[in-house]
Amino acid sequence: IMSYLTRESFLKKVDASGSKYWQEGKNYRWQYMGWVIEQLKIICPDDTKLIEAGTSGMPLSDKSFLFEYPECDLNVVPFNIKFARMNGPVKDKYFDCFVALQVWEHLDNQERAFKEVMRISKSAILSFPYMWPKGKGHDARHIGIDDRKIKQWTCGVKPEKTKLINNRMVYVWKF
Repeated sequence: IMSYLTRESFLKKVDASGSKYWQEGKNYRWQYMGWVIEQLKIICPDDTKLIEAGTSGMPLSDKSFLFEYPECDLNVVPFNIKFARMNGPVKDKYFDCFVALQVWEHLDNQERAFKEVMRISKSAILSFPYMWPKGKGHDARHIGIDDRKIKQWTCGVKPEKTKLINNRMVYVWKF
């Protein structure tokens, strides 16, 4: 049975991390992470294969297969995901769900990465900084992300669900 992060366990991990990034954003981050977890409980309720990319030390499940630097880098191998723990590329539809929250804008080739996600997974949940304004200390990669850009990055594949939570657009697909 999949075990997911709870608000209480999230807050404990945030406190233990000593991370300014997590500490300052814990309330608004939990709002979208909590919604994603509710979706995952529907998509991956039992002994399923969940892969998470770029969790910054805060995976949503303790049973997730983590796609993290330095073992893996979506910018280097977005079209042929490989892991040191596997012999060769990931098989088609190997994972039940692929999750990447606030990661896609950091990739060099979002379209190619999305095509690979569709190949290796039966579903996906991605979040994007949505319509963030210039200034306010935002990294340039977070600026100007709108419906048109997200559609381009996700190859025009229509999501099953979308939800705007705290200026983050969350998309859920089933492939």
